[in-house]
Amino acid sequence: MNVSTSIKSLVILAIIATSSTVYSQTPGHSSSTRVASSLVEEFSFVLKDFRMDHQGQANNLNLTISYRYAANVTKADYPDFRWLAKDVETFLTSYPNEDDYWEIVNRQITALLLKKYAGIVAVTCEIKVDPTSVVPYTRSSRVTRERSRPRSK
Repeated sequence: MNVSTSIKSLVILAIIATSSTVYSQTPGHSSSTRVASSLVEEFSFVLKDFRMDHQGQANNLNLTISYRYAANVTKADYPDFRWLAKDVETFLTSYPNEDDYWEIVNRQITALLLKKYAGIVAVTCEIKVDPTSVVPYTRSSRVTRERSRPRSK
């Protein structure tokens, strides 16, 4: 065996050793035939620059509301997000407890929305409060509330 034949043999061995093995996909394992086993639908919106007198001062709030729909929600149970926005605005405009912490306000917002809208199974509200002359820090509260699931028998 001469040098040229030995080099050719080594190159062929190197190609064989580094080549990938290709397997055929069966229909049960093909990514193109996989079907999603569950569907999660969510929606969110922002109430920007909402003014609220609270804790003895004028506050500027930015609220992000996001929610998850019930599985197999019907078209009739999809709420128009503007209804939720209006409910939150009305709630905050007439909020009765001037000295409540933002976390308490936020808990009540999530409770209101979850109670009122049957097509929603979870709601998250994040309230960001801009700095004021009294409190020079940006603050935020994030609350997530989920509908309780019925117990199995």
